Amino acid sequence: MKDYRIKSIVRGLAIIAFAVCLLLSKTAAFSAYPLIKIGMCIILGLILIEQLIEKSIIGVCFPLGIAACLFQKELGLGSVHYAVIILAFLLIGIGLSFIFGKKPRKFYEHWGKDYIYGHEVSEYVEDDGRFDLDNCFGSKSHYVKINNLKRGSIDNGFGNLTAYFSGTTVAEDGAFLDIDNGLGTMAIYFPKEFRVSFNCDNGLGKITMHGECSQDTNQPLVNVKVDNGLGTIDFYFE
Repeated sequence: MKDYRIKSIVRGLAIIAFAVCLLLSKTAAFSAYPLIKIGMCIILGLILIEQLIEKSIIGVCFPLGIAACLFQKELGLGSVHYAVIILAFLLIGIGLSFIFGKKPRKFYEHWGKDYIYGHEVSEYVEDDGRFDLDNCFGSKSHYVKINNLKRGSIDNGFGNLTAYFSGTTVAEDGAFLDIDNGLGTMAIYFPKEFRVSFNCDNGLGKITMHGECSQDTNQPLVNVKVDNGLGTIDFYFE
């Protein structure tokens, strides 16, 4: 399983845990069904371990905030709204990132990562007609310029990602793109000369096409598989 898919699963578990917490925090379900609370604690523990491995201070504080919502009464926070608790832990994480986080760094060539206050927010890998673009929480714009594109993947979690394919050429046998969007917003710009076929799996989000791709059957075909959760994706042909 690819690293970006593992990260997507972990993010999904975090969202599920948060949603269950919102639904049940004001009911007696946690007391009536303690296994639910135990199961959520296990999920939060796995998320916490993953974020510790990633060395993400903000990522560690988020599951701790959800845990605080689960144990509001035990912590004496019964009268505090869950949103305030989550916001407080996120602000604590941001503050700790300022204090203990690494300086912002950027590496660019064929392989690179972007950091905000020491927290990895995006990654780009390119090699022999293939690329992987992964964005987590930040706002990222990236120009993909590859000769003879064969295969690529774009994964966006909670952030805002814009990708431009101007300057990219497609291999004679065509290319395959795998695009995965969670809760974020994406804008993908294709040259209008590209002949593209879409296979979209849309959850509760929105996918919008702007313009039209090439209908010239002599052009190599770019097969695009799109998996959109709750976010928004805009495809442009210019």
